[in-house]
Amino acid sequence: MLPQLSGCGLPGLANSEAGPLKIEARAIYLNPENKKQTSVGVLQYHSGIAISSEAENFGGLSGLSLSQDGREITAVSDQGDLLRARLLLDKFGRLVGLDKPRFHRLRGVKGAYISRRADKLDQDAEAVERLADGSYLVSFEVRHRILRYNGLTAKPSLFAVPAGIGKAPRNGGLEAMTPLPDGRILVLSEKFRTGKDGSKKGSGDYIGWLLSSEGESLGQVYWPGVDIFKPTDLAALPNGDVLLLQRRYTVLGGPGARLSHIPAERITPGGRLMDVELARLVPPMSVDNFEGLAVHPDPKGGWWIYMLSDDNFNPLQRTLLLQFHLAEKKS
Repeated sequence: MLPQLSGCGLPGLANSEAGPLKIEARAIYLNPENKKQTSVGVLQYHSGIAISSEAENFGGLSGLSLSQDGREITAVSDQGDLLRARLLLDKFGRLVGLDKPRFHRLRGVKGAYISRRADKLDQDAEAVERLADGSYLVSFEVRHRILRYNGLTAKPSLFAVPAGIGKAPRNGGLEAMTPLPDGRILVLSEKFRTGKDGSKKGSGDYIGWLLSSEGESLGQVYWPGVDIFKPTDLAALPNGDVLLLQRRYTVLGGPGARLSHIPAERITPGGRLMDVELARLVPPMSVDNFEGLAVHPDPKGGWWIYMLSDDNFNPLQRTLLLQFHLAEKKS
């Protein structure tokens, strides 16, 4: 039996002020139908939790970032809220829960809290990334843009509006993002594709951008796509290689996730981001709408990989946080 785990905190706040959050965390198997399964592809499954809360605004989590020590997570929601919490790890380094979870409302460039609107014009945050100087970038869809926060509860500045992004579908823009070790920023769209009609399903490569550390465009990049998987998040490794998280959904097959590897030499202006699959999660494995990816070096070798799912505020979906280990490739 897996243990039932609880997060710490007080009842979640539904207003714009920052505050603590009460959550419940339940341990889950990688494959509930085969509880002995501990690997998928080249990933070794260590632990995972299903997170829930009665707080009105909890859910819809997208993007994922880790603190420098790898112990605190930051995630954003498509309602314009931000979740921060400490990872609770056991003596073996396995994820067992979240400590001191708290919610914050993001601010816009004028300093006011981002307004809640039915059309999600300003609030649809999709990715959050911590930069080397401690500031954060948050990308948004609908009103496509990237904001820079020197403090996540502070007034941000406009970092970038990549050239041509205005032609992207309102719900298919700046979905995946990661800073690279050399200071550049890699961004990929979710549904914006090359071809006569960039928003046409199934046409052409997915369009992305390389940005300078100041948000200036260094040129476009292109991901050729695999089957019906769409990009949802990115995470860079210390050598400049990048991991790409993707998701898919079909009525018959249900949700699916794919993690792949893109070599650093492919990440150049005009380049095609040809990737190699590392793992694919499909039912009956514990899989949902995975939109957050974060990586942290393991002092013993390899990397800790975290994946976070967006429940779309749908009672039939779950917020999952899975912990994997990726071994370092032997030369």
